[in-house]
Amino acid sequence: MAVGAAVTVLGSSLPWVRTGGARRNSYDLFALVERFGYSPDGPAGVALRWWPIVPLLTALAVVAAWWGWPRTGGVLGVVAGGYAGGVGLAIGAADVTNAVEIQFGAPVTAAGGALLVLGSLAAIVLGWRAPPAPVT
Repeated sequence: MAVGAAVTVLGSSLPWVRTGGARRNSYDLFALVERFGYSPDGPAGVALRWWPIVPLLTALAVVAAWWGWPRTGGVLGVVAGGYAGGVGLAIGAADVTNAVEIQFGAPVTAAGGALLVLGSLAAIVLGWRAPPAPVT
């Protein structure tokens, strides 16, 4: 779970696209989309606007699991990993023009999201089987 979270956050900071001579990570890319008014209404627009919380969600998921709340951390991890992985896959599979080139950040984020989801599901399953922590 922690490895998936780290790869997800790292991937979100790596270059996702190259436009002209500039490489842009996910945060730069989505800020430009919003600034130029290309952000759609509906679920896609909400997903773009909420993208900066991905590192927070991944950190909360791992910390919750480490602090003895594996099911809570697992649920947060599934949400964060599914969200980041889905966005990374969508950008990585996008049909682009000659002016835009997809870089390696989007597939790295998608892979990290998949690892985070798998680790989070394991935390949820193992959390159901674990005995409750003793109260001190």
